[in-house]
Amino acid sequence: MAGDADVILAGQHPTSEDLSYVVIELKQWHKAVVSSTNPIAVDAGYDKPKLHPVRQVQRYCEYLVQHLAPLRGARQRIAGVALLHNASHEVDSLFDLPQNDHGRLYTRDRLGEFKAFIASRLAQGFSGSHAADVLCQAQQYEAPSSSEAFSRVGSPHPVFALQKEQEIAFQEVRQKVRAGGSKSGRKKVVIIQGGPGSGKTAVAVELLRSLKQEGHHVVHASGSRSFTKNLRKAAVDAAPYGKRGAVDKQSRKDYRYFQQFGELEENSLEVLICDEAHRVREKSDGRDVKRWVKERGLPQADELIRVAEMPVFLLDDWQSLRPDEVGTVDYLVERAIACGCDYEVVELPGMFRAEGSIAFREWVTKLLSLKATSAPAWVPDGRIDVRLAESPEDMETFLIERMEKDGSRARMTAGFCWEWKTPLDGRLRVEVQIGDWHRPWNAKDGVQLDNVPESSQWATDPRGFGQIGCIYTAQNFEFDWTGVIIGPDLVWQDGRFTVDRTKTHDGKLKRKTVSDAQVDRLVRHAYHVLLTRARSGIVIYSENEDTRNALRTLISGTVADSPLAKPKKRKLPPLVTEAEQALAQQLTIEFD
Repeated sequence: MAGDADVILAGQHPTSEDLSYVVIELKQWHKAVVSSTNPIAVDAGYDKPKLHPVRQVQRYCEYLVQHLAPLRGARQRIAGVALLHNASHEVDSLFDLPQNDHGRLYTRDRLGEFKAFIASRLAQGFSGSHAADVLCQAQQYEAPSSSEAFSRVGSPHPVFALQKEQEIAFQEVRQKVRAGGSKSGRKKVVIIQGGPGSGKTAVAVELLRSLKQEGHHVVHASGSRSFTKNLRKAAVDAAPYGKRGAVDKQSRKDYRYFQQFGELEENSLEVLICDEAHRVREKSDGRDVKRWVKERGLPQADELIRVAEMPVFLLDDWQSLRPDEVGTVDYLVERAIACGCDYEVVELPGMFRAEGSIAFREWVTKLLSLKATSAPAWVPDGRIDVRLAESPEDMETFLIERMEKDGSRARMTAGFCWEWKTPLDGRLRVEVQIGDWHRPWNAKDGVQLDNVPESSQWATDPRGFGQIGCIYTAQNFEFDWTGVIIGPDLVWQDGRFTVDRTKTHDGKLKRKTVSDAQVDRLVRHAYHVLLTRARSGIVIYSENEDTRNALRTLISGTVADSPLAKPKKRKLPPLVTEAEQALAQQLTIEFD
């Protein structure tokens, strides 16, 4: 993200006298060469390829233009520079990538040109304090939600400014497709792994958008009914009124389910983007799967690989929810090899949810013992607001205040610890009961009631706040604020969370054929998903008293705390750090 940039210089443009900013990315590299297969991937002596520094700083600038009000519609105010001050001719191949004002490259033997470019963007003798204040206090535009982003795949303009590994993954697929996919050689399976908020959606959207713009046949698939139905609806809602019927028909071809590909011919699709691939099943099953497909018995992953010239899988190993969901990086690599394909695994380590708090994502995994570490106390990092509630009523009241005072989008979710019943007398039943507080689950799939959104629309319809979202309707979506009820299936014992399988009401996990170890893993996965849906803040409540007491020792914030102001916006990097100041002195450039 733009917050990763090494330095942003602020000042006045010497000609226009307008605000002017220069993003500088410093690299310590002594040598580097461009990949022979990917023009924006660079081998700089590390274990994995790095994003080309020119493209990296270009994406930083694009991100700032998209998200900061003073730069939105005024991209001429910002420029970008990558400075490899330890290298010269050893990085000559990096100059082959086209440069522009948002991304220029300078090396040790071009410091004079570097200083001249800085001088062309920042007038000497003028303080940069005003420009710095404007940028640091700027209104920030939020990134679009997943459904909104997918509704814009028909746009000729980027929806997301891809960053670092996201751009490498994007170009890895794009270059292979442009070369003809499997027609140009062995089929290659690209596997993109990232945690919640790491930008998997951004990569999927930009692949769909750009490849469709270039005339390629691209299909999106997932294993989630709510997610896929929501994407179809978003496409229809974004269409002109007179064309919605045609768009609805096309959306059913563009957005499909994993189990719909077994009957298609091999390589009949150009590109297949398998989103949320942690939900890939062992075998395709269901009423809409033809008998001969079931009898053939291919693994579902094999069906997805064989049907496309360019198969792409995006997943998080910690988000599978059912015993028959087998999508992991290791499994997909195994199936790619079994299908006679090459493969590429790209990791997305960044964080674009929870105000960019990688610390929060890591804390959640440790809290749930998804990693072999003890649960630490949450240390507020100024990015995401984490609070406890003493009761579900307090949690609900706090979230309502957020929606009313801040215009935030909020939802309440819970572990699957209460029975999920069909409506009675045209009304949802109030299954989630904690003391005197009773609320219904979101509507079941296919249930249509007045003033109640369908299951697939619970996350996006404002009326969804009145119901409690279960894991199957909350996954794939994000909200400004979430309230998470930890039920009796996850309780604190002996210094860590333990799973009680007798308390789950998830029918898939109650089967005797499902082992205790599987239930333990999948319950933790479910809470991992629920606890990572928030953009700005989260409220946690546990029904179990011992668990509430344990959480009090780990989380200091409560809903009773004030003020109720929005969390502070993510801070931009320092305008000049000590390291950059030293560099400035070396280059005899004066910074305000």
